[in-house]
Amino acid sequence: MGRTSKRHLQTEVLQEAKSRFRAGIYTRLSNERSEEWRSKSYSIETQTIACREYALKENIDILEVYTDYEYSGTNFERPSFIRMMDDIKNRRINCIIIRDLSRLGREYLEMGRLIDKVFPFLGVRFISVNDKLDTLNNTDSKKSFEITLKNIINDLYAKDISVKIKSSKINRAKNGYFIGSVPPYGYKVVKLKEGQKLELDKNTCGIAREMFDLTLSGLSQFEVAKIFNTKGYTTPMVYYKTGRLKRLPDDPEWSKSSISKILTKPTYTGKLVQGVKQQNLAKGIKQHFTNKDEYIVFENAHEPIITEEEYQKILEARKERKYLSYFSRKKHDFDRDPENRFKGKIYSFYSGKELYRRMVIYGKNKDKFHYIFRNERSTGKLNEEPNIHIVEKVIDDKLTELVREFISKDTCQSSLVNKVNSRYKKSFDLLNTEVLKLTKKLEREEIDLEKSYEKYKESKLSLEKYRLKREIFINHRQNYQAELVKLENKKNFLEMELKKALLWIENLYTANKSDRLSRELIEALVDKIIVKNKTEFEIVFTFSVHYLTGGNYHE
Repeated sequence: MGRTSKRHLQTEVLQEAKSRFRAGIYTRLSNERSEEWRSKSYSIETQTIACREYALKENIDILEVYTDYEYSGTNFERPSFIRMMDDIKNRRINCIIIRDLSRLGREYLEMGRLIDKVFPFLGVRFISVNDKLDTLNNTDSKKSFEITLKNIINDLYAKDISVKIKSSKINRAKNGYFIGSVPPYGYKVVKLKEGQKLELDKNTCGIAREMFDLTLSGLSQFEVAKIFNTKGYTTPMVYYKTGRLKRLPDDPEWSKSSISKILTKPTYTGKLVQGVKQQNLAKGIKQHFTNKDEYIVFENAHEPIITEEEYQKILEARKERKYLSYFSRKKHDFDRDPENRFKGKIYSFYSGKELYRRMVIYGKNKDKFHYIFRNERSTGKLNEEPNIHIVEKVIDDKLTELVREFISKDTCQSSLVNKVNSRYKKSFDLLNTEVLKLTKKLEREEIDLEKSYEKYKESKLSLEKYRLKREIFINHRQNYQAELVKLENKKNFLEMELKKALLWIENLYTANKSDRLSRELIEALVDKIIVKNKTEFEIVFTFSVHYLTGGNYHE
């Protein structure tokens, strides 16, 4: 009877070990497919069911299902895959379940690196249901060879499919069929046996024609956008996604750029211009813009909204307006400074958007100039933010002043470095003390459980009481391990922050020698600059001397 109890006990312990895995199911459906390549066996739902069944059998907890819909397996830059890898690094999950290897990816070198190197290093259990692969059970050389072979076959298959689909698309484009996914505003896609054709969308073709008429009457893109926003028309993408013609309060508005995209499309003359962007997965060539002589042009592919003459008239008017633009003329021969040293750093107080850099020529004889940062104005949107412009030199002067102010508080670089090292050492010591306390607690409870097990074997403790003690220990151990992971993450963060802080100090003292900071120093020292108007702005540094030496971050 005693032996039977222990056999059940061993089974329970094994089940508890398995249940420690927190899994994410990864599913993917390729974008490189058409109806003839589509298969129900590869649907997201089918993949998920197969993975859940395996998890249930193995007593594995499912935390999340990660899905990349219409993403190629030859590229690992997929949003849900990246999110899953982040969750692995943050210890949220420690197990990945997929239906088969091709769902994770079809690039055999990267697949091999993930399965053989990355996942084992991160302590991740990897399961491919259809391939009968579970890394909890050691993979022998025969199985490893089989996996490598499957990855190579998947890689070749993906490239073969890519070539076939690309060839099919090119043929359809050459025969006047639309090969895009989103139809131009004013048109809808009609699917025929041979391919897709564009037809006028009775709901929006009139609005598209109105845009061209307003432009031909002499109105600017800004004025057209303003009219469309006042009338409450939905933007092209909102209409495509919802079918609504009237804009809701939270919907995006028309802007100069959205008007410009439509005005410059030759599609509205009945002409299809395709193949502007291409990629070749078989040859490892990423998506890129092609030369004009590679475009696939088909005349009279569908019913036009404007004539070719009207289209050319609009293009000429745009060209003339650009020529008359003050900044495009070359009458001034100044020694210009094309580098935007503050790129990605200067933002509007009102919208949070980045300000753009412009050259302004001024003076009685137009013989002086300076660079300014300003927000986008006259977009055509209804509630535009206040006008912002600030002279670049004003920011430079303030930045130099603040750097010297920092230095004046700690004149000696080595003294500041010592203070920072001391401050971080205290933080490390506190964390190490916490780690030691938790480790000792865990060790004590492990010893207590071992003693209880010995008592159980000697029949001095009942099975029920031992199970209760073991259950309490398992719960405590999980909590301790979670705390230890948090403490380890804090230590790693502190180590990275210390390295950044010491580099920041080095850059700070380098900057003190200059009246005009380089792009590299601005990137290293400054987090962001928030501008309200030409005199009110805030420079936010990556660190502050006060914080580095022990003060609060926001003080």
